[in-house]
Amino acid sequence: MKIIVDYMEKRAVGRYFRSLTDHYSGYIRLYGTYTEYRVIAGIPAENVMLEIIGVENGVLLTRVNNTLFENGRGFLQ
Repeated sequence: MKIIVDYMEKRAVGRYFRSLTDHYSGYIRLYGTYTEYRVIAGIPAENVMLEIIGVENGVLLTRVNNTLFENGRGFLQ
């Protein structure tokens, strides 16, 4: 099971989503499961784009990147 989870999380690197809160951590639905994320670069705010830049111990590491658009190929809904 861990192999499947690792694969899904590594597949998420480079994708992005819109933040719903201004918190430095939270949960998003990723490929059918809720996964924790943490903002490690930039200041989070409501409705900013968070880009997934890595995975550490099952936690998605993100950064604020407002140059991304919702209609891009890597957008997670």
